[in-house]
Amino acid sequence: MKLAFTKSIRDLTRRPLRTLLTISGIALGVAALVSINATGHKLAEAQRATHASTSQPDITAFVAQASPSLLSVIERRDNVAAVDSRAIQYTRASNGRGWVSTKLIGVEDFHDIELDVPTLIEGRWPERGEVVFDVTARNQLGIQVGDIVALQPTAADATTYSRVSGFARAPATLDASIGHQALAFAPAADVRRAIGSRYDNAVLIKTLDPGLASATANEIERFLARRGVASSGWTVRDPEAFVGSRELTTLLVLLEAFSVLGIVISTFLVANTMAAIMIEERRQIGVLKALGAGRRDILLVYLPVALTFGLLGAAGGLLAGVFGGQAITSYLAGLTGLVLPPFSIRWADLALALSSGLIVSLGAALLPAWGAVRLPASQSLATPGILVEARRGLLHRLGARATGWRLIALLGWRNLPRRPARTWITASVVAVAVAAFVASQAVTQSVSLTVDQLYARYRADGWIFFNRPADPALAGELEATPSVVAAEPWARASGALGSVRTDIWGIPAASQIYRPRLVAGHWLRADRPIPAVLTRNLAERADAQVGSIRRLDIDDRAVLVKVVGIVDDESTYLGATTTGKVFMRFEDLQRLRGQNGRASLFGLQLRDGAPAAVDQALAQLEQRYRAFRPLTLAFYQDQQVARQVIAILTLLLRSVVIIVALVGLFGIANTLLLNLAERRREFGILRALGAAAGQVFTVVVNEGLGLAAIGYATGLAVGYPLARYLVDLTGHQLFRLSFTLSPGTFILALMLALLATAIGSSVPGLLAARLRPVEVLRYE
Repeated sequence: MKLAFTKSIRDLTRRPLRTLLTISGIALGVAALVSINATGHKLAEAQRATHASTSQPDITAFVAQASPSLLSVIERRDNVAAVDSRAIQYTRASNGRGWVSTKLIGVEDFHDIELDVPTLIEGRWPERGEVVFDVTARNQLGIQVGDIVALQPTAADATTYSRVSGFARAPATLDASIGHQALAFAPAADVRRAIGSRYDNAVLIKTLDPGLASATANEIERFLARRGVASSGWTVRDPEAFVGSRELTTLLVLLEAFSVLGIVISTFLVANTMAAIMIEERRQIGVLKALGAGRRDILLVYLPVALTFGLLGAAGGLLAGVFGGQAITSYLAGLTGLVLPPFSIRWADLALALSSGLIVSLGAALLPAWGAVRLPASQSLATPGILVEARRGLLHRLGARATGWRLIALLGWRNLPRRPARTWITASVVAVAVAAFVASQAVTQSVSLTVDQLYARYRADGWIFFNRPADPALAGELEATPSVVAAEPWARASGALGSVRTDIWGIPAASQIYRPRLVAGHWLRADRPIPAVLTRNLAERADAQVGSIRRLDIDDRAVLVKVVGIVDDESTYLGATTTGKVFMRFEDLQRLRGQNGRASLFGLQLRDGAPAAVDQALAQLEQRYRAFRPLTLAFYQDQQVARQVIAILTLLLRSVVIIVALVGLFGIANTLLLNLAERRREFGILRALGAAAGQVFTVVVNEGLGLAAIGYATGLAVGYPLARYLVDLTGHQLFRLSFTLSPGTFILALMLALLATAIGSSVPGLLAARLRPVEVLRYE
């Protein structure tokens, strides 16, 4: 073992650049795998830490009058551990740069909050006439501590002004820049005064057994209804999820897939290096065999070299992976309002780094080492070299007649078939990197295309919600407005189809705003029982077909509906916990909800869909119908939320693809260094015959470009099915995706492959160009 250890050190230090590239390649592959694995675990820890440290409620609901006596009664119900209340007002805030939708939360005593405890980041908690904003709204509103902000629920309401006393972070809440909604805290008395209520209007309930929270919520809702207390918006927290968890889970699955590709490239890199070592040590192996050493003895001499590669790579990958995982977790936790767990290195991370590093190094080294020790001693000692092999083939015949730049190019390309195994291993490294890039582009392009297609189903440019019920015929008056092309009364409710929670939309049967894409059955029309059209994902989840009669729960009522059609529409909102949609005729849904002949929500199609024009048109409608205290929402803002999520997905995917590409770059550089070591005499002769340093440099770069060309072609062949698989995987995690891959991706992949090859070839090329003929021709 001492001899093997001594030899391992000698092999590592004899070619320091080759050793550095190999260890760095292993470290990057291990780091990607460890960081993604650590991120998944840390996000789960962050969810648990957030629930524990901020006393997250298991049930939330809006209640007409959450008086202290009512809270006391709720607290005595079965499975209730604690009850708290809030005064909530949906308003909008401005610091002179336009209005930002804001959820204003009134708290009775900021120093004695029982549930959903925010963390003060800067300043102090508000007193009368003051407000504390969530810190993520600072840039969106452009505010600082001490600024005065305007608050106005609707255009019909008076504008009030509050001083910003500080900034806090609300737990388990999306960053304001993603949700396009700010969050703010104010004294409960101020908010109750604004909403015209004596008591708070929201309750928060923590249960003894979160697993029974749904049943507890249903029981309390029925209990309040019997007491004549109106309630709505009952939400039960999923103990295993948080806002945006589905999207983050999808992201982590994709990142883990790409990190595995990094490990594959690292394996090729080690195999290439070990094959080169075995070629260099061929005569020594022959001598050992001639002296009586067996295959096992020889393997025990050379495998420690691979073991050392693996250990050093695993150590570097562990450190980079743990810190990388902490950085990714910090970024994602900041976006979702989770409490970041303290930095730590888990035993599982250590085990994963060590096992992956050793599997990569020893697994990749075993094949070239075994192939070398199987050669007879006579063949190992013969060492025929590679010059005779190089005179064969098409490239040699072309080179015999070539001159000028063609000759220089062929001098680089003709070296590729000399070591076919090395060439194909390196080309495989490039191929995996190209395939990873193509697949990542396919995922982001497919998600973006599908989101655009889903939004294209809705031709609305904006929505207007009236706080006072209006006659559906108001749509005609809205259409008479110069900026409005079409207006329709819509309705929305929450419900469940069987055991599957879903959203229910009531729209006109002859809607001009919604364009259904039917995959089965027909669209809404008068029928009995009540007709309903399901989205495809809901139909699959609830096992419903056209013609099925199913039970639909709407609020506190249950009705039978007939499934008359199925549409392709899986559009959803960030953090959604429901599956799909049920479409009903507007009049049917309102009748079932006891709101027949009344409308609160109208969809609007405007003449000019540009963001500035939409904002101006909606502002004019708010002023015109201010007696109804309207709230408006621009459709483009909802699309911006989806695009921001896609941008985050793209950013993190490309980060991992860059790591994969770096490992591929190291693979190219490593191969060219190996070839340079074997061809020192050849380059020396070229320089002695008058070849300039630039020409020698070009020979090496052309060899790298040849490797890139082979790898690029192979990468496209592998990348397309890989892209298909990952798009299907993403669609299974989120919603069904329309696969797309633009031709520009292939051109961009080629350009990046050539650029990476040029960079990876530069160091070996410069080393070759600097060789002095007098020294090289004395080689050995």
